[in-house]
Amino acid sequence: MSIQRLFLGVLAALVMAAAPVFAADPVLTIAFAGNTYGYFDPCPTCGPQKLGGLARRATFLKDLREKAPTAGKTLAVAGAWEFLPEVAAAPPEPAKLPAVAKAHERLGYDVFVLTPAEVKVLADNKAAPPKGATVLDAAPATRILNIGGKAVGIVLFPMPKDVSAPVPDKLMDATAKAASELRGKVALVVGVSPWGALDEEAFINSRAGAVDVLLGSGGGSGFPSRTSKDGKTLWTRAYIKGKTINRLDLAALPGTSGFTWKIGDNFTAKVQPLDEAFPQDAAIEALF
Repeated sequence: MSIQRLFLGVLAALVMAAAPVFAADPVLTIAFAGNTYGYFDPCPTCGPQKLGGLARRATFLKDLREKAPTAGKTLAVAGAWEFLPEVAAAPPEPAKLPAVAKAHERLGYDVFVLTPAEVKVLADNKAAPPKGATVLDAAPATRILNIGGKAVGIVLFPMPKDVSAPVPDKLMDATAKAASELRGKVALVVGVSPWGALDEEAFINSRAGAVDVLLGSGGGSGFPSRTSKDGKTLWTRAYIKGKTINRLDLAALPGTSGFTWKIGDNFTAKVQPLDEAFPQDAAIEALF
């Protein structure tokens, strides 16, 4: 079996493995992309499906934003590592980076984060960072968004000096503290991390309930959803090269005593392949 067919088979299994959709419409839907690594076209080696591409991502996001039951209730988040692999020196086509940056800008994410390394590679290739993007700093940053009438707190995880080394405890502590300062002001606290799977897992299990949802990128595998050991943090991680987009539909938000995440009960999760079901957006495609 080819690697491409195996990849498609795994994605199909993940989609089918999602719990049955709850009866109620979602209170909030989160669409998350990360680890795209500078790829912008559908994968040329994924068989007849040719998964991915920013033009298909644009169509997916437009559908969520404009069609029931997610219209007006979608939080779209991208990054980190949308332009650059965390362990490599360059994206696949550096000369295309100005167009790639413009395409990401036009997708209009609610939250878009870049690492300092990505800012550098954009500058080296005469590409400006997309307007509205935030560069991750050595300290965590927070903001509050209104999504569908719900106050959503965003915690941008700090950027470690060395992404190949374990994240220091002091950075984890600072991140948990920043998240705690949002409590009482928002209905949901969402963390956005460039740390990689090992450090993200350590964080959610050692800083119990610091964030309600964690959107992870960086080293490690992608998956639709897992929860912390205590069930208080819902965690999803992006797959690579922009072939898919992660989707979380939340039927309820934390707030009641003893709340924990339970798939099929108060959330569903999906890794959505960006296949031919999502026509390429002409305006995005024209940039390339």
